[in-house]
Amino acid sequence: MKSASRPTLSPPWASVSVWQEANVSVDFHVERHYSRLKAAVQTARETRLLLESIFPSLDDLCMMTCPRCPDACCLSASPWYDLRDLIFLHLNRLSIPRSQTISKVKDTCRFLGRRGCTLARITRPWICTWYLCPTQTSNAKDRDLDRWITVNKALGEIQTNRKQLEIEFIRAVAG
Repeated sequence: MKSASRPTLSPPWASVSVWQEANVSVDFHVERHYSRLKAAVQTARETRLLLESIFPSLDDLCMMTCPRCPDACCLSASPWYDLRDLIFLHLNRLSIPRSQTISKVKDTCRFLGRRGCTLARITRPWICTWYLCPTQTSNAKDRDLDRWITVNKALGEIQTNRKQLEIEFIRAVAG
């Protein structure tokens, strides 16, 4: 999330109107360059399958850890959507949230409800899936090491796929 060694960043597309404009733009380019985005669409689908394969494990970790956490990351973190998230959502034709998660870095995510995140897990920003607190990591390793290794491997593949999605999208749009 935040690091003491780098300056604090601001979330992109913080206002609702700019958020909507960004999504219209990504959608426009997906439609316009769809024939050149076939590899990106395939990567997005593979990424979605990988994500969905680890969601049960992540849900278990959250149920085991988050309700008793004294410093829940959903309250103290500053997660937001980045370009890779938008590309993933649009290429998979997933529903787009009504706004960016936060307007300013110190804000609490607007999608945090009384019982956790109100967004479908597949539509959450990547950081919300990727980040596992030390307690979750420890629980995952202690509880089922083979399962943890599988989740960790999938997270690495998803990270690689996200980079590739951005490269392929920019190449298609620029080309």
